[in-house]
Amino acid sequence: MIWRQETYRAVLQIGDADVGAVYPPAGGGRMWRWRIWVTVSGHPNGGRDGNEAKAKSHVETRFRAFLGAARLAPIGGDA
Repeated sequence: MIWRQETYRAVLQIGDADVGAVYPPAGGGRMWRWRIWVTVSGHPNGGRDGNEAKAKSHVETRFRAFLGAARLAPIGGDA
């Protein structure tokens, strides 16, 4: 898993696919927003956490759940 930093977000990239993102607090807020597009249900999911590490952990954990549900395995131990 690789986190690619863009201007206003960090994007989780697996191979050539973007699967989720983490957005910094807006307007003086304290909560980091996260969003994942590749999920077990097929529906995007998102939430808020108190720091960037927790937000990234949510995206990674939900992507791993997708891999398990789809019975897929990462190549080379990426996930």
